[in-house]
Amino acid sequence: MLKIQRIDQELLEHPKYPRRGWIGVDLDGTLAMSDPDAEPHCIGLPVPHMLKRVKHWIETGRTVKIFTARAGNVQDEESIHQWCTRHGLPKLEITNRKDHKMIALWDDRAVGVVRNTGLPILPGSMSLWQSVRLRLVQMIGGSAFMKADRRQLKDHFPAVSETGRELCEFGG
Repeated sequence: MLKIQRIDQELLEHPKYPRRGWIGVDLDGTLAMSDPDAEPHCIGLPVPHMLKRVKHWIETGRTVKIFTARAGNVQDEESIHQWCTRHGLPKLEITNRKDHKMIALWDDRAVGVVRNTGLPILPGSMSLWQSVRLRLVQMIGGSAFMKADRRQLKDHFPAVSETGRELCEFGG
């Protein structure tokens, strides 16, 4: 029988990543609030959940880099380092280049793609159930999970409600 681990709030808040490699975090719109009407060199207030997540990764030994189009501009990089210090982060490396050591990229504009398929991970038409199922298939290899009945999993993935509206669908 397939054992299902409960996806708890802790895992959603602090996804688990290996200690090797680095995690890229976009600045504008991901780590810091983005305001299209602000001055170009202005950095917005922190996005609380993302700031907490980045601090957690750093505290647990992960390497985090600011991944931004602002990389390479000396004035912008100095402003980013000052912003990080003001908000309790160390002086993080700033880059706009991926390499094979990058294990994840958090970016408000990125679209996740299933490796070697070109398929988006969470298009607007995909329910949360389908996204979780696809991710589990990627993680465990597929065949056993593909045969699992949704009804067996319903108790392990409680629907999340936002203002009374269901965000998860569990059909029969």
